[in-house]
Amino acid sequence: MDIVVLEAHEIPAALGALREVALADGALAPAERAVIEEIAALHGARVDVDDVDALPRVTPEAVARAIPEPHRRKRLVQLALVTATADGAVTAAEVDAVEALDRALGVREQGVGVLRLVARGHRRLAKAAVRRRLLGAFVREAAGEEGLAGVRKLLGPLFGAGVEDRARALRYKQLGLLPEGTFGRVFWEHCTERGFLFPGESRDAIAERMVFHDLGHVLADYDTDPAGEIQAGSFQAGFIRRDGFAFLLFVILQFHLGIQITPVAAPQVGLFDARKVLRAVARGAACNVDLSDRWNFWDVVRLPLGEVRERFGIPPLAAMGARQEAA
Repeated sequence: MDIVVLEAHEIPAALGALREVALADGALAPAERAVIEEIAALHGARVDVDDVDALPRVTPEAVARAIPEPHRRKRLVQLALVTATADGAVTAAEVDAVEALDRALGVREQGVGVLRLVARGHRRLAKAAVRRRLLGAFVREAAGEEGLAGVRKLLGPLFGAGVEDRARALRYKQLGLLPEGTFGRVFWEHCTERGFLFPGESRDAIAERMVFHDLGHVLADYDTDPAGEIQAGSFQAGFIRRDGFAFLLFVILQFHLGIQITPVAAPQVGLFDARKVLRAVARGAACNVDLSDRWNFWDVVRLPLGEVRERFGIPPLAAMGARQEAA
């Protein structure tokens, strides 16, 4: 999910559209303002408080005239959805504003319907919709490759009904024998220190197809506490080329709006930090490989972690922050 997509001449209209969504409920909250400022900063435009307030009022139709390209239109609608969630209170008026933008731009983003459910208090329906979107592609791939057995390997661990495979688990455990500082050794330490089970180790161990999530934690250097998880999920949204926004929506609902999507983590409220989350998406987008798309990480487990990060084009966390401060 690339996030820096707008042309310079499109930025005023795009930021104005985001502000219209934020103002739909009558006020521009600090968290909403932060989203607008961060999108501007990522695009190289420094926007301060006065500039946000001075953005032009725009109609959805005017935005459509200013931004004709379909991909940039889609991303703007998705960023509008992020803006609508930023202050932690999704209102019908905000969803109406995003929906009007979506219609004018001809995007038809499914997330609009999800936030409509949230605004109406239908949290279980919203959860079901996001789960279907998250797992749909993985389930189709697993079924196509291995039939029902593949689907069981993927979904079984969520219900304690996965497949034990001692040989597979041993291969992961042997990563602990690699030299310190190598990617594989650091991944082993990451899992072992936290008590995470390796694929095949038990019936509720993570499916091997989904192990890219914790590999992403290691590559991006985000912790596994709730604040780290929302950033790791945002990084994941960035590197996933096929519907990465689904993962961004997932972590916002799970770790900001308090709607439990995954059964392996407790829901949290209020953890959306625009600067950290959007920066994490940008770092993921800079990654030159989609870690979720049949990536064979075994090819690089013996390399130093820093070399792997450099090979895949992942900006250092500190350097990313420095670039933004200078923007």
